[in-house]
Amino acid sequence: MNKIISFHSSRGGTGKTIIAVNLSALLAHKGLSVALMDLDFRAPSLHHILSGMIKEPIKFWVNDYLNSQCAVDDSLIAIHRILNLRGNLLVGFANPSVRAIEDILGKSRDWEAKALKKLFDLRNFLFKDLGIDLCIYDTSPGIQYSSLNAIIASDLTVFVSTSDPLDVEGVRNILNEFNDIFENKTYILLNKVFPEADVWSYDKQTEFTNQLSKDCKNPVIGMIPCYCDILKAKRSQLLAFEKPSHPFSKKLEEIAERLFHVESALSEPRNAAPTSL
Repeated sequence: MNKIISFHSSRGGTGKTIIAVNLSALLAHKGLSVALMDLDFRAPSLHHILSGMIKEPIKFWVNDYLNSQCAVDDSLIAIHRILNLRGNLLVGFANPSVRAIEDILGKSRDWEAKALKKLFDLRNFLFKDLGIDLCIYDTSPGIQYSSLNAIIASDLTVFVSTSDPLDVEGVRNILNEFNDIFENKTYILLNKVFPEADVWSYDKQTEFTNQLSKDCKNPVIGMIPCYCDILKAKRSQLLAFEKPSHPFSKKLEEIAERLFHVESALSEPRNAAPTSL
C-alpha cells in the first residue's frame, strides 16, 4: 500500500482529528501497520485525545523532528501494544504548549521549505525502514504553509466538512483557489451531517452530494451523521475500535473500503522492511 493520506478541513470543528484517529485504530486492528502524525501545529488535539494511554512523558514531538532536534523515530510512540491491536500503530504528537504553537507559527518560508523536505524524508523512513503500510496526517485547518506541506507530501487528501454552509463554502473556495495542489487526489468527506433519524431522503442526500462534487470539482467519498453520544462525550473515544457495532464505526468501515479502493489505483505498492518499533 505505502500511502500517505492527509485529513484536512477549511476550519476547525469538523471532526477531522476524531476521524483520523479512529480510522488509524480501525486499520491497525485489521492488521495494517499505521503511522498517525499530528501536523496540526496551530491547534493540536491528538495528544489530548490519546493522553490517557501515554504513561510516560513525551521526550520528543513532531515539532522537534521538523526543527532537526531529534531523529524521526524519536518522535514516534507505539500505542498498538496498549490497545492490543493486531497491527502496529505509531503516533507522532504535535506539541500542544502555547510556546510551541507560537514558535512554529512564526517560522520563515525558508524553514517551511526545509520542513517539506523533512516530510519527504519521513516518508522514506516510514515505508522503507519501518515497513509502515499507511501514514495518516492530521493537518492544520485552512491554508497555511504547514498545511500545504502536508498536502503536497501526501498521495491523497480527504477534505472533511460539515454540512454547515460556511464549511461547505470554505471547502469550495480552497479547492477552487488551489486547484493545482488538490486536483486529482482529493475527496470530500461530510461529517456531522444528517441527524440519526435521517430527516433527508436518500434522493435528497444524493442530490446534495452530487451538487457538492460538481461545485468543488472533487467527489464526495462518504457522509457521517451527527451522533449525539460522540458530541456529548467528555473525551472522544476510539469508537471504531472500542465499539465496532456503533453506527459511526460502521460508517468508517464503509469509507475505508471506498477510500482504499480508490487510492489503490494511484500506484503500485512498494516493498518495505518489517516494523522495528
